[in-house]
Amino acid sequence: MRERIVEAASKEIRRSGLRFTMGELAKQLGMSTKTLYGYFPSKDVLIATILHKAIVELQEKEKDIMGNPDLTTLDKLKRCLILIPTDFQFIELNLITELQRYYPDQWKTLDQFLNKQWDSITELFQEGINQGWLRPFNTKIFIDLYVGGLYRLIEDSTENKSSITLHEGLRDMGEILLSGIIKKEG
Repeated sequence: MRERIVEAASKEIRRSGLRFTMGELAKQLGMSTKTLYGYFPSKDVLIATILHKAIVELQEKEKDIMGNPDLTTLDKLKRCLILIPTDFQFIELNLITELQRYYPDQWKTLDQFLNKQWDSITELFQEGINQGWLRPFNTKIFIDLYVGGLYRLIEDSTENKSSITLHEGLRDMGEILLSGIIKKEG
């Protein structure tokens, strides 16, 4: 039942963001609000559960990419930089702003994850340098640019300057950071 509730809440988040009520969710699930609160004592706990599930999914996807012998180091790097949980592939960035504004504890969890989970990427950077695919560079600055760029995309979505999805934003940002903006000759 917990999984069914999490799935229904995830679907509601994709549909209308984080502003759904527990009463609306209970009604969709055909249960009383009291029963729903028996599984999740608050909406905060439900959102935290969904976020935890998304982070675990990202870690599993990254592990699968890292262990795939058919991918080159650069392919692994590109795929890892645009990883997004399945349920959130096409969300707009303003959802993250809602999380930041209305669920600060859950935002803190996401923020820590975004800033701390770079070991595999750093490993790929070093492999790419050793293989001659990448030039030596300051990996900390790259990570700071990536995270800072993500935060800027989030800010722009709040101010309605951008209507791109999270996937589009990460894809474009990763491409610019990895390939640069100089047109290749020949």
